[in-house]
Amino acid sequence: MKKMKRITTILAVLGLAVLTSCDVFLQKPDTTGTVDLEAVFGSKKNAEAALMSCYGNALIHGWPGGIGIGHGTLGAISGEVNRGYNWHGTYVVAQQGLSVNGVDGSDAGADNYGNNWRYIRQCFIVKENIDKVADMDQNTKDVIKAEATALIAYRYMGMFYRYGGVPIVTKSFEASDDLTAGRATLEEMLQYILDLCDEAYAGLPSKWDAANTGRMTQGAVLAIKARALMFAARPLFNSATPYLDNGELNNLICFGSADSGRWQDAIEANEAVLSWAAANGVSLINTGGGTGTANTNAFDDYATATSTPGNKEIILAYKCNSSDKWSWPANALFYYTNCSPYWDNNRWDSDESGVLSNHVKLYYKNDGSEIDWPSVGESAPRSGAEYIANVNSLEPRALADIKFGGFDAKNNAGDSRWQNNGWGRGGYDADKNKGNAFPNRVGATGQGCGERSKFYYKAGSRVWFEAPLFRLAETYLNLAEAYNEAGNSSKALENLNMVHNRAGLPSITETDQAKLREIIQREKAIEFFQENHRYYDAKHWKRADIGTSICGGSMRSFTFNIKNDDAATWPYAAEWVETYWEAEIYSAFWSPAMFLEPFPQSEVNKGTITQNPGY
Repeated sequence: MKKMKRITTILAVLGLAVLTSCDVFLQKPDTTGTVDLEAVFGSKKNAEAALMSCYGNALIHGWPGGIGIGHGTLGAISGEVNRGYNWHGTYVVAQQGLSVNGVDGSDAGADNYGNNWRYIRQCFIVKENIDKVADMDQNTKDVIKAEATALIAYRYMGMFYRYGGVPIVTKSFEASDDLTAGRATLEEMLQYILDLCDEAYAGLPSKWDAANTGRMTQGAVLAIKARALMFAARPLFNSATPYLDNGELNNLICFGSADSGRWQDAIEANEAVLSWAAANGVSLINTGGGTGTANTNAFDDYATATSTPGNKEIILAYKCNSSDKWSWPANALFYYTNCSPYWDNNRWDSDESGVLSNHVKLYYKNDGSEIDWPSVGESAPRSGAEYIANVNSLEPRALADIKFGGFDAKNNAGDSRWQNNGWGRGGYDADKNKGNAFPNRVGATGQGCGERSKFYYKAGSRVWFEAPLFRLAETYLNLAEAYNEAGNSSKALENLNMVHNRAGLPSITETDQAKLREIIQREKAIEFFQENHRYYDAKHWKRADIGTSICGGSMRSFTFNIKNDDAATWPYAAEWVETYWEAEIYSAFWSPAMFLEPFPQSEVNKGTITQNPGY
């Protein structure tokens, strides 16, 4: 009789320890006898642990630990935050662009390509073997199969908008299987995602009880389907011609037609999410306003929606339940995005990835009007008093998202751990006359307008957060976008203002399609700061400014001069600012090839898949 292995063996049998090579695409399973499926699926306890391992790996897509660029989120290559230290993957991408020659794409792209296949294989192994569990009822087995299917759909959705067509895998592989599958067309891949979603939907519960919060629901797979259809409808894919000519293989990166019907498909999919939400107690958090009315409790409502685990706006989140800052990567999962003061001097990216003025300028004034910020090249600096007034006049989302230089964190009001003297960005420079000392350091890479505080509403000593993967706000803004493209400005505004009013701002009334498109994209950039939307939204809309101020081009920061007559003690208070201005701190790299990710050259060299054009 075989000896039961520890639960950690589950990681090996599901592919983490088996697939250790950099050359990982569709790897065959281990045949050395070092892992034992019977041990994993010999009991309900072990099988459920295997399922949770699938969740922990599949849902990390796009976040540190699962993202290829390493230290930081996509905000560092989408004009949100500074690129950070020169050893960051984000720094490399910002300076050199995406590359085919990283280790499994891990330092060269925005995605670790090989991990997709590791985690998809994990899910198939669970799906294919769960019926072997003797002490588990059939209904539970069927639900787990549906969960595994939903997780596969989630990973494929991510690859869809990152790469275009990729190979379609329908099972875990045996040692004897042929692994020479080529890339599917966009049409084939989209249909596979939709089919997976439909299959999962049929077997999933509408919602879970509190003890199982975070598991896949019917609403989650509807959201996966809706996001996939949004990317299918946007101009990058929904076009007669591709972003770069790929010859006979254009159908891997372009549908070959601009079909307005794809926007209608997106509308129907997102309306289905709203219907599910209404039936299951999921709703936009708005406690201080009604239809068409600016929310008087906007700060707390937005901060709750982004920061409070299990709030009623979340459709799906990556669950994290540990405050151990030294656990990597599983428990304190978001180590490299953390800006809690309890990270002391070990806050890596927080210290060196300040928020760029590129992003700050997107926020509205708290009355919905525009703020007059300085621009690069102005003839004279602005006054420190203006800086203070501008920060204090910002809309609630800006104050929840950013701990501006010289200010306490607004989302932890009165908490000494979040006061100005509790932050480390920029450090102390006794020579105040150097000009960049507040909060920037002369010659340092950490220049920025402030520190990221999003996800830390009423955090206190909390150093972790649960990443919101799907919030209902996305559904409303998806509908605003899709209705606008379908020519229905009334419905577009109705959905847009659900989010805009919740933010405490008066209703948008613009009906011109092109202008409203810009407003909706701006709203998404604000609402989903640091939630990994901006990078792909900008690319799939083929924005004209993508190479000049978003993914490439001028990256800017506010820069400060400190009054000479103030004591040379740290920290500097906002009132110490004599003048401020905007300066370009670096220029980021952009190439049209970067509209889609490159495949690692090691995979292309096998001869079974073709590289995306331009690499």
